[in-house]
Amino acid sequence: MTRSPLVIIGGGPAGMAAAIEAARAGLSCALIDEAPGFGGQIYRQIPEAFSVRDASALGKDYRRGEALRAELREHSERVTILPHTTVLGLSPDREIVWAREETAGVIRADQLILATGAHERSVPFPGWTLPGVMTAGGAQRLIKTMQVRPGRRAVVAGTGPLPLVVANQLRTVGTEVVAVLEAGRHPWWPRFLVRAWGEWSILKDAFDYWLGLRRAGIPLRFNHTVFQARGNSSVEAVTYGPIDPATWSPIRERAQQVEVDLVVVGFGLVPNVELTQLAGCDHRYVHEVGGWVPVRTPQMETTVSGVFAAGDGAGVRGALVAIAEGRIAGITAAERAGLLSQAEAHRRRAPFIARLKALLRVRAVLDEMSRLRPGLDELATPETIICRCEEVALAEVEAAIEQGARDLQAVKLFTRLGMGSCQGGNCAPAIGPYICRATGRTPEQVGRINPRLPVKPVTLGALAGMAEIGDGAGDPRGAISGELVP
Repeated sequence: MTRSPLVIIGGGPAGMAAAIEAARAGLSCALIDEAPGFGGQIYRQIPEAFSVRDASALGKDYRRGEALRAELREHSERVTILPHTTVLGLSPDREIVWAREETAGVIRADQLILATGAHERSVPFPGWTLPGVMTAGGAQRLIKTMQVRPGRRAVVAGTGPLPLVVANQLRTVGTEVVAVLEAGRHPWWPRFLVRAWGEWSILKDAFDYWLGLRRAGIPLRFNHTVFQARGNSSVEAVTYGPIDPATWSPIRERAQQVEVDLVVVGFGLVPNVELTQLAGCDHRYVHEVGGWVPVRTPQMETTVSGVFAAGDGAGVRGALVAIAEGRIAGITAAERAGLLSQAEAHRRRAPFIARLKALLRVRAVLDEMSRLRPGLDELATPETIICRCEEVALAEVEAAIEQGARDLQAVKLFTRLGMGSCQGGNCAPAIGPYICRATGRTPEQVGRINPRLPVKPVTLGALAGMAEIGDGAGDPRGAISGELVP
C-alpha cells in the first residue's frame, strides 16, 4: 500500500484547481484520472497523435483548459500525475483501489478530494438506442478531440446551454443542423441578464452561441423536444414537436418528421456519486443540480472528516463553479495539513468564495429554466428500453411496480435493472423519478441503487497484479515522471 498526504480523484476543472492550490500551499498530492490527459469532459485534450495548427479553431474551452493545465505545470514538483488510472472504489478510511492496464494497487490518503464530475442524463424515447442517436457529450468528444463530423444532417434536442454549444460545434465541422429543440421556455432571458450582469464572460458566451445559430439560419425552437427516432439499422428520421410549457408533456398531434442521420440529445448531467457513497458520506436529493449530491460544508468537506467533494460530482453547476470549488477544497486541505494558518487560509479562500456566490446566482436562473419536468416520462412507450445494459423495457418496470416494488432496489430485484456494468448510473436517474410519480413516494423513499466495488470494469489479471506506485511496470505514471501529460 502507498500513502499520500492528499489524493485528488478526477483531473477535470475541479481536480486540477484543487491540485494547484494544494501544491501552491506546499502540500504534495496525487492527481488521478482515467483519461490519458487532464481537463475532464469540457477541457478535454486532443490525442497525442494529433497536432494543433490553429488553436482558435478549437474554441474557448480548449484555450481555457490549456491555461489551467499550464498553471498546473507550474506546480508539478508537488503533484504526482496518475493518468490512465481507474479508481475502482474506496473505503471510509480513505483507502483507494486503483487499476491501470494489468496492474492494480491501493493508496491510503491522509486527505481525499473527490472531483469525479458527472455523466449525461438519459431520457428514454422510442428509438433512442439506434445508432446515430448520440449524447451531447459523445458528439463533443468526436468534435473536440479529432474534429470528426458525427453526421451529415442533425437535430439537436435537450435543455440548458449545452445543446446550443453542441449545435455550434456541429456547424463548424460541416454538419447541417436542421433545428435546435429547447425544452425550456423563452422568457428566461430577462431574468438571466439581470442575474448575470457583471459576469461578462458568461454573457458573452451565451450571446456568441445564440448569434452563431442565428447567422447560420438554424432555428431555435423553445418548448420543443424529440418524440421518436426512426430507422432500420440506424437513424433515418426523427419525429419532434411542441411540449406543454409547464409539464413538458408531448403534444403529439402537432408532431412533425424530418429526415436526419444524427440526433444529438442533451438533457443535463447526473453527478457521479459512487465514490462519495462508498466513502460513507451523507447525501441529499437536489433535483435542480442533477439528483443525489453529497452534503458539504462551505469549505467543500463532506460529512466524513478529511473527505472533500468539488465540481459537478457534488452538484452540476458547470466548469467555472467547479474551478472555484476545487480551489476552495485545495486550500482547506492544506490548512488541515498544517501548512496554512487559519487566517492565511481564510485570506486565500475569500476571492474564490466571493466568485462562487456570484456564479451561483447565475446558475440558479439556468437551473430553473432547465429543471426537468415530469412530462418527459411520457416520451417512452411500454416497449422502450430503459436499462440498456440488461435490456429492460418500461413495461417490465411497470409490472414490477404493480407487483409491489416501491423503490429502486426492489425494481432491480424484479427486473435486473441496474445490474449491468454501469451499476444503474444510466438508468436509475431516469427511472427513479418515474417510480416516485407512479407510487407517490419521495426520492428519499425510492432511494438509489447502491454501488459496489469495483465501480468500473476491471480484469481479474489486473487485480492479481497488485503493486505499489513506483514498482517498475506497475507504476501508473508510466514514463512521464510526474510531469503533466502533453
